[in-house]
Amino acid sequence: MKIKLLSLFILLFFTKAFSQSEYVMGNIANENGDKLPNASIVNIRTDQVVLSDFMGNFVIAAKASDELRIARQGYERKNLTVNADSFSKSLDVKLFSIPQEIEEVKLTFRPTGILKKDVSRLNPPPKVVALNSAMNLYMKTPPNSVAPKATTPSAFQQPNLSAGQLDFVKLAGAIGGLVGKATQSPKTTANYSEKQEFYKRVKAVVNLDYYLGYGLDEYDFDIFLAYADEQKDLSKNYRNNFNKVAIESQLKQAFAEYIKTRNFSKKVSEG
Repeated sequence: MKIKLLSLFILLFFTKAFSQSEYVMGNIANENGDKLPNASIVNIRTDQVVLSDFMGNFVIAAKASDELRIARQGYERKNLTVNADSFSKSLDVKLFSIPQEIEEVKLTFRPTGILKKDVSRLNPPPKVVALNSAMNLYMKTPPNSVAPKATTPSAFQQPNLSAGQLDFVKLAGAIGGLVGKATQSPKTTANYSEKQEFYKRVKAVVNLDYYLGYGLDEYDFDIFLAYADEQKDLSKNYRNNFNKVAIESQLKQAFAEYIKTRNFSKKVSEG
């Protein structure tokens, strides 16, 4: 009887322990109720990053008291704390749009209400019209003289010894290119572990000071790296053929679009 009670106690203990390390499910939408795909959900304790699907749904491993950080381009970041109820129901997360400030437009033209007078003020000055007309006419006029060409006189040209013969060097290069394409394995989408290893390698070789100078911290760079991978297929294209120069170029292209919807301001070093 004692052995049965001990076995039951051990079973209940392990069931309780493992129930605290489960998966949290949720859905992300904006203030209007529109579902938000490609939102980043990060478990601060484990550094695991997942993205919401096209309907805003997500699943992430977590324990009670873990902190989840949800972020998406153009929306305010939100933090949630996992509790016991989080494992038994879906988390409905609402993100609010970041207000975009529109620069004030100053109107120098003040209409008088008299149409004839106001229209005349909108026309360019006669001198500007005449100058533009003259420039357009000049650009359309063909040149009067023939442009010189740098050519070698026929008396000094070297004889073409390969005329009428196959260029074996070019032929070998073409064959090598075809063989390389035939033997190259097709690119496939990286799984979660492959992406994590690729992200670690990128952070180890890429100059992070460039991005930190725009106000990003290491966590912000992780969010941006997941965004850049989604936009440029970095892990798909370079995890098996790592190219530091190409990756840095692709990251900077993605970053130029990424900062347009964020309030990062480049830090100026003090002299």
